Amino acid sequence: MRALNSTYKKMRVMKNLFKSFITILIVGSLVTGCDKMLDVNSERVVSPDEYNMTATNDSIYSIIGIFSQLQNIVDSYVLLGELRGDLMDVDSKANLYLKEINNFEVSPDNPYAANIHDYYSIVNNCNYIISKNAESKYEGFEKFTAACKAIRAWTYMQIALNFGSAVYYDEPILSVSQAEAIQNRQPIGFDELAPILINELTPIKDVLTPDFDFVINSHTFNTSFFPVKFVLGDLYLWTGQYQKAAQEYKDLIYKNSYTILNNRYETNRTVTNNAFSGGITMYGGGWLNLFSTGSAEYITNIATTNEYDYKFQLDSLMLNAELVSSEVAQNNWRNQMYYQSATLDTLGDLRIIGSVSKQKPERTTSGSGTVLYHNLKDFSDMKYITKYAQMNFLTTSVKNTSKIIMIYRVALLYLRYAEAINRAGNPNMAFAVLKYGLSKTTLENKAYIPYYEVDSVNIPDYLDFKDRRFDNNIGIRMRGCGNVNLDTTYYIIPKLTTKQDSIEFVEDKIQQELALETAFEGNRFQDLMRFAIRRNDNAYLADKVASKHTANKEAIRNKLMTRENWYIRK
Repeated sequence: MRALNSTYKKMRVMKNLFKSFITILIVGSLVTGCDKMLDVNSERVVSPDEYNMTATNDSIYSIIGIFSQLQNIVDSYVLLGELRGDLMDVDSKANLYLKEINNFEVSPDNPYAANIHDYYSIVNNCNYIISKNAESKYEGFEKFTAACKAIRAWTYMQIALNFGSAVYYDEPILSVSQAEAIQNRQPIGFDELAPILINELTPIKDVLTPDFDFVINSHTFNTSFFPVKFVLGDLYLWTGQYQKAAQEYKDLIYKNSYTILNNRYETNRTVTNNAFSGGITMYGGGWLNLFSTGSAEYITNIATTNEYDYKFQLDSLMLNAELVSSEVAQNNWRNQMYYQSATLDTLGDLRIIGSVSKQKPERTTSGSGTVLYHNLKDFSDMKYITKYAQMNFLTTSVKNTSKIIMIYRVALLYLRYAEAINRAGNPNMAFAVLKYGLSKTTLENKAYIPYYEVDSVNIPDYLDFKDRRFDNNIGIRMRGCGNVNLDTTYYIIPKLTTKQDSIEFVEDKIQQELALETAFEGNRFQDLMRFAIRRNDNAYLADKVASKHTANKEAIRNKLMTRENWYIRK
């Protein structure tokens, strides 16, 4: 850690950058509707001669500007990803725009969904930095170019998956005539867009992210980057290239030694004299602590601040109970089998603690943290969503206004990996990600992973977890459901007729684990889309989303049986 005065100087510089970068934005105003990306009346278009990048510091300042723009889409990312799913719901006092998203009746002026211009603004600024780097080629420019291409690809994915199509362009818009020409291009769907993005990312997948040790209000910007391999893995996963997806995910896991450890972020019931005591034991601060500042679980997050006109509303919407957990979500945790031993088990996944609460989270008396309420004997009506209170400690300080939302994290990476290897024909190994954890011991145990599925001697690289760094890996489910690795009764793959049946059974288990582990984080609707598209079964999504609705359940289901209704109308 650098000296305090050095850190303070950096903080002052960075805060000034957030304010001053607005003067070098390439496009400051974009509009929606028929994929119109540039307001031709806007005067906030910078000449290419006004800003050049000839040194590393120029790229640092520029990419900070892109980080600042990502703030504009964080609320939309979570709300479009979760309110349209089955785990997040609205309270009767929720504002009209939230209810519109929840009911798939989004109006043209809905601020959470009518902001496609914010996405294209990110794309355009990435284009600008990439083009300038190609001209300047200063020392280390490759890292910043790769970082911008990863952010651009991720942003394009959000446009296509939320709005149904995207206008692709990779040159910066620097004039009104350019904007007019580009906005007249034909939008392309995800199936056409994905190969373009894959071709862009493949040559740079081994380029390291920039070493970025700036810190503001406890947020380190090293976790603001989107790993190329994660984004590329997602693109392969969506396009059905499962071995390639698995390879990218596994390479990222290996390179960074990401693990699901039994001494980190695990919550267990306390047992006394072979009986549950009613208490809990938390390792590494418990599962809820993985959302705290500086958590080793973080891979990518978007930092926000309420300074300089950026507004972050998610924690307020949840604390005020406009956004609440659905009964479906609560029952998901309640109905899981917690396994202590062959003679001791009970219902309840302890990841409910840190996800939802019966009472509103409150500030500590010192104003420096958050108190979450839980009672193992009372799981009724736990409507308050507490994940974002844990990510962003409630505080009375007016200076500490920084907030984060988590985009990529370690458990999500392992679950995406499990999804890929399962569809690549390895259901037992995919199930081991959930139940046992991947390690040399797991791979060599043929009761877990049969020889006919994975040859532990001549194992392909994308399945190889025999390195010592993975020795202490545990199953993701063990974070909240006890010793499921010892269970031979409840959490097993039953004998099924065909291998395809086993693959779909395990895929359902992965889908359920995503709901238990990553609820409310912004992924749910797209996860359900991906599973439904893969199976060519619209009901897979429609039934699950409709299940949280009561008064209009059939209307929602009927609407979602038509795939066009999965997308926001532009």
